[in-house]
Amino acid sequence: MEHVLVFCFTEYDTLARLGISEPESFIKKRFKADAVEYLSSCCIGQLIRDQIESEVDEVISSKSWSDIMV
Repeated sequence: MEHVLVFCFTEYDTLARLGISEPESFIKKRFKADAVEYLSSCCIGQLIRDQIESEVDEVISSKSWSDIMV
């Protein structure tokens, strides 16, 4: 059975504390990861990427600022 990635943001440290020794490999093997961006300390799904891109576009067009926290 193929699993679909349902989370938006997952820190590798969190998975390691749950007993998963190689978190990035675990995610790649376990979930359909077409739209996942693997960063050095976490991975993010397409939903969070889209939200951040939208926020950045809004900041650029309105010449304002934003506080993006995950």
